[in-house]
Amino acid sequence: MYTARGAQQTLFFWRDSVMVNDFIEVTPEKLGGTPVFRGTRIPVRVLFDYLEEGYTVDAFLEQYEIDPNLVHGFIEALRDSFTTGRKAEV
Repeated sequence: MYTARGAQQTLFFWRDSVMVNDFIEVTPEKLGGTPVFRGTRIPVRVLFDYLEEGYTVDAFLEQYEIDPNLVHGFIEALRDSFTTGRKAEV
């Protein structure tokens, strides 16, 4: 949580969940702005290419020297960005 104190009020900023951007970065200095996994030069697109071709996440991890927590965290954050936590009504 971050607290900023102003003359008349206190603002609170906190994060309930992990964001996709916690796992990727986009900078002109790395592959011309192609989204890459944070701290690497591995394009996120490559993971999706692997999955599209029928390979597993483990196959991707075996091929590239990347922290598995980074990849799994990205996938979870991506999934969570599309879910609200509300149960479907039946």
